[in-house]
Amino acid sequence: MNDHVTPTAEFEAGTTAPSRINDVRPPHDAPSDIFFAAVKTTRMPMIVTDPHQPDNPIIFCNDAFTFMTGYAEHEILGSNCRFLQGPETDREMIAQVRAAVEKREEVAVEVLNYRKNGSTFWNALFVSPVLDQAGNLLYFFASQLDISRRREAEEALHEAQKMEAVGKLTGGIAHDFNNLLQVILGYVDILEARVAPDDRSARRAVEAIATSANRGAMLTQQLLAFARKQELRDRLLNFNSLIGDFRPIIDRTAGEGATVRRQLDDNLWNCRIDPVQAEMALLNIIGNARDAAGGTGTITLTTRNAVLPGDEADIPPRLDAGEYVVVTVTDDGPGMDAAVLDKVFDPFFTTKEVGKGTGLGLAMVYGFMRQSGGLATARNGENSGAIFSLYFPRASGSVASRPTASPARDAGGRERVLMVEDQPEVGELGREMLRDLGYDVTLCSSGRAALDAMQADRDYQLLFTDILMPGGMNGVALANAIKRDYPHTAVLLTTGFADEAIDEGARSYELIRKPYRRAELNERIRQVLDKPGART
Repeated sequence: MNDHVTPTAEFEAGTTAPSRINDVRPPHDAPSDIFFAAVKTTRMPMIVTDPHQPDNPIIFCNDAFTFMTGYAEHEILGSNCRFLQGPETDREMIAQVRAAVEKREEVAVEVLNYRKNGSTFWNALFVSPVLDQAGNLLYFFASQLDISRRREAEEALHEAQKMEAVGKLTGGIAHDFNNLLQVILGYVDILEARVAPDDRSARRAVEAIATSANRGAMLTQQLLAFARKQELRDRLLNFNSLIGDFRPIIDRTAGEGATVRRQLDDNLWNCRIDPVQAEMALLNIIGNARDAAGGTGTITLTTRNAVLPGDEADIPPRLDAGEYVVVTVTDDGPGMDAAVLDKVFDPFFTTKEVGKGTGLGLAMVYGFMRQSGGLATARNGENSGAIFSLYFPRASGSVASRPTASPARDAGGRERVLMVEDQPEVGELGREMLRDLGYDVTLCSSGRAALDAMQADRDYQLLFTDILMPGGMNGVALANAIKRDYPHTAVLLTTGFADEAIDEGARSYELIRKPYRRAELNERIRQVLDKPGART
């Protein structure tokens, strides 16, 4: 056999299905060859190609190869291996294989291939020349392995690491930014109360400051939700009820030019989530659907129950098997191309014009869903439009009726409040706000100082403390100590940031998020002090 024969067209681009070449057969002694007998029955997909024939065709494949690709043996024999390639196959990997084959060298690559039904799989491909005793080239042997699950696991890990790194950064920024916004909004309230009603110019200035600060507060909420550092106050609810209660805001968000259709499952299961964050997530997706359709068309809001993997063709990645409540928002816009779809939940990624979006809305949705034990997914519809789905884990129990909200009180009380805040500007502001509301306030900068103050004077009706503080004692630990040693003192926590370890302990107490407004602070204090059984 001529050892100078150069192999031709090996793993080149193309998607045409193979056709049979009738006179192509395995090596003449293959039926009696122990090698081919063993390879035929092994579980690893394997093929042999003949570089001495035009286009280097496949002359042998085992059963594992036909099973992996979905093609029958007669469809494979006589064709070049390129029939497994498709639009997303990496041409650089194919070029590596081609170069190795031309040099008659071994090569190992991981390449995306296509089955007969059009589905893709990651193929760990190893190609080696088969030489005779004289060193002449006889065949090329290729072993293959479907490594799709391994690649998916690696991609999931990479995604999680990326999200965690960005989450730590954004969470830290949001925490510090919330303290700055707290000072701005707090003094806005104080200033507003002191501006004369007829001073329109001053009131417009105060309102402009408040509006900008509130937009900043919303941005930090999105940052914290994406970073999964938002303190969630979940409760058992039915998402159909949330959608019903939220109907006017949903319609307003969709805009006058869009029609909102609701297809709600009458027997929808309950789930345990933070309703405020759930509403924000839903509004973000509806707002994106509105923008995608140009403010017109139809937005369809669907709820249903799902048991995974039974009810789904493919379990969404990174979602455990189990029972879920699925909320889906579908629009009839143009849909998303592959590049956008791949990055749609990435922070700071946006397709909107400059000044029209921060790129944090859907990142916030993703972070909130993961923190809630569920998942947010995005895909294109069969015809057009985008489909966003929120998977909430099912929760057992009955939904409690909503308590009737007590009317807000403008005036505060005369109770004594022990306030603990390590940031001097925030502490001074809080003391000023509470005194302005009529409370008698003592300000401490640490948990240890607060315990010393309580030991010297036990006559405090309320402990109002930040959660994150230096010095070895955070707000939750301080609240636990006060509850143990001074049970007559009520507790109200505040934070602009939290983590899972702190969240668990904080659930025993009422909490107000930073940045809070003057009226909101007074309302929460009155709820704590005026509730039945509270000693003031």
